[in-house]
Amino acid sequence: MKKIYNKLVRDKMVDIYEHDIQNKISASDYKVRYMEPGETLEWLKDKLLEESQEVFEAYGHEDKTALKEEIADVIEVIDAILYHNNIDLKEVLALRDAKKEKKGGFEKGIFLESIDYFDWVWRKMWKD
Repeated sequence: MKKIYNKLVRDKMVDIYEHDIQNKISASDYKVRYMEPGETLEWLKDKLLEESQEVFEAYGHEDKTALKEEIADVIEVIDAILYHNNIDLKEVLALRDAKKEKKGGFEKGIFLESIDYFDWVWRKMWKD
C-alpha cells in the first residue's frame, strides 16, 4: 500500500528509508525529490506551522518530553529558515534581546484586556 506524504522531511530521512528497505523493516520503496531553495523556503513555512501545532498539542502534559522534542523541531525549522535566507542567528538574537530590553519578555504572563484611547489616537491608529 502506497501512502502519499508530499511534505518536507529532514535531510537524513533518505538514509533511514534506505536502511528500512534494505532490511525489509517497513517499506519496499520510496520516492523523494530535491527541491530548489525557493521551493524549500515555501515548504519550510508549512513545516513551521506543522511543528508549531505539535508544540500546541504537547502542551499540558505532565511529562515534558514530548514538549521538549516538539520545541526542538520548531528550532530546527527556524534554523533552516535562517540558513535558506542567509540570516545569521546572532543577528536575530540581538534583535530579540533589544526588543526584550525595550518591551520585556513574556515571563510575567501579562494579559492585556483593554485600553481606553483618546479619540485622536484612535483615528490616527486607523489612518496609518
